[in-house]
Amino acid sequence: MENRRLFLAALLSLGVIVLWQILFPPPVPVADPVSDGPAAEISVAEEQVVSPTPPNSAGLVSIPEGEKNDLNEENNFPEIVGASERDVEIETATASIRFSNRGAQLVSYRLKDLLDERGEPLELVRQRADDQPFPFALFSADGLPLPLNEALFVVDQTGDRVTFEYSGPLGRAKKSFAFTGATFGVELELPGTSGWATYVGPGVRNPLAEELDDRFKPRYATYEAAGDMEDVNAAKLDREQLLPTDALRWVGLDDNYFITALIPRSPLLEVKARPVEILVEEERVTGHRPVTEQSELLDAELLLAPAGDRLALDAYFGAKKYTQLRRIDVGIEDSVRFGFFGVISRPLLYGLNWLHDRVVANYGWCIVLMTLLLRLALLPLTHKSYTSMQKMQKLNPRMESIRAKYRSKLKDKQGRPNLEAQRKMNDEMQLLFREEGVNPISGCLPILVQMPVFFGFYRLLANAVELWDAPWIGWIQNLAIPDPYFVLPLVMGATQFVSMRMTPAMPNPTQRFIMNSMPIWFTIFSFGFPSGLVLYWFTNNILTIVQQGGYNRLKKSGFFGGEEPQTPAKTRSAKS
Repeated sequence: MENRRLFLAALLSLGVIVLWQILFPPPVPVADPVSDGPAAEISVAEEQVVSPTPPNSAGLVSIPEGEKNDLNEENNFPEIVGASERDVEIETATASIRFSNRGAQLVSYRLKDLLDERGEPLELVRQRADDQPFPFALFSADGLPLPLNEALFVVDQTGDRVTFEYSGPLGRAKKSFAFTGATFGVELELPGTSGWATYVGPGVRNPLAEELDDRFKPRYATYEAAGDMEDVNAAKLDREQLLPTDALRWVGLDDNYFITALIPRSPLLEVKARPVEILVEEERVTGHRPVTEQSELLDAELLLAPAGDRLALDAYFGAKKYTQLRRIDVGIEDSVRFGFFGVISRPLLYGLNWLHDRVVANYGWCIVLMTLLLRLALLPLTHKSYTSMQKMQKLNPRMESIRAKYRSKLKDKQGRPNLEAQRKMNDEMQLLFREEGVNPISGCLPILVQMPVFFGFYRLLANAVELWDAPWIGWIQNLAIPDPYFVLPLVMGATQFVSMRMTPAMPNPTQRFIMNSMPIWFTIFSFGFPSGLVLYWFTNNILTIVQQGGYNRLKKSGFFGGEEPQTPAKTRSAKS
């Protein structure tokens, strides 16, 4: 079989494998947190509900003097009840956080440095109906909300730590949250009570309805146990699923760009991922409810049950910035799903961030500069490839002569392949290549090298939160999403067509047709690609055109062996 056809078959097979990787990316893995950073500023908001009994200086309901030593007759513990419903607002370097003392639940976690589609600080706590529990609510062993979620807890704050405590008719509980760095500490205690759980979710942030249906923006319940990260696709979770507790390093809910991760510091009895149906009105999430057979839009929530009456853990709520997650040092950075091409994506991410911090504070221009640097690094290989292609063109007449010599001998009278004739033809071709010092596949090496870079960029731009809401120029205001007007993909396709026309035409009609149709397919695929990826390929095409134009001028001047300068008429005739 001819070497060129073998190579073409191998190249097309590689393309199919890589395209499968894009369309159906495999699940990927992830690794105890380090606290560093300024202490949080904590303030208690104005009371929203006036208590008939005024609170004392500690925030407790005042008890008449003669009754201060009385105990709750039924539960035999002192009564500690908040005077009124109030919010506790906490400011850290990166987030604005709000708790309610009703149930001591987390009702808001807004990131200061990232905005949503309305230009507001991005909210990580999913919107829900008034009667639905919030993160760190309490549940029974069978998954039902506890009455304690309606209790008014007493609030106490000391430095970077806020504590909620309740003791009364609804039960007894204490919750503490300490904000000291990238993660925050959580301690929950129900004295003398077992068979309870705390709760996070459902999902993370408030995605638009169109994102919920986008298979390129999956939602997961993710965990790492015994060194391996595993994913549970939230959109396909139709029943409750138990997650492992042995050697569990962390568990969380995440999407492409954000995550809520919990890192246990005390033994866990059980961890469950439960499905919920997402409710949408006017293209926005408004709440959730238990799943039914008719449910379509699904997401996951987590229940963590301690092995006793106390649960201690660290939590990370935020963007999936790879370098920041690595500093937490439990492997949460693996939730940035670079996949098979992570070995390429990670250096590219570091390079982009370096350019952004030191050269130009625009990720779009950083992509352009990175593409230029990559092309310069590949220049020796590209030059060798081009000279090899020129030699192959000179050999085409002799190669066709060898093919013609064996064409009638490649099959016997019954149409079966003549392996001996094929072997002799291939040996004669290889002898010709050795005599002329030509490597028949070297002309395609730059393409083979650039394809992993291309797909490494794809994985990077599809998962790097650094590009969230990052503008380039004009209408390109978010490099992490497709061009809304398809201008950049169309221009990219046009430049790829021009660059293909400038390269030497392949003698084989089938190969020529495949190569000429590639710009069409790339343009169609790029309609759904992130704008940053299309920008990379567009820049690459422009550089290819410039480089090819320079080589063509050198060829006409005789630089590659005294070729006869071609007139436009001869050029058109050769291409036809």
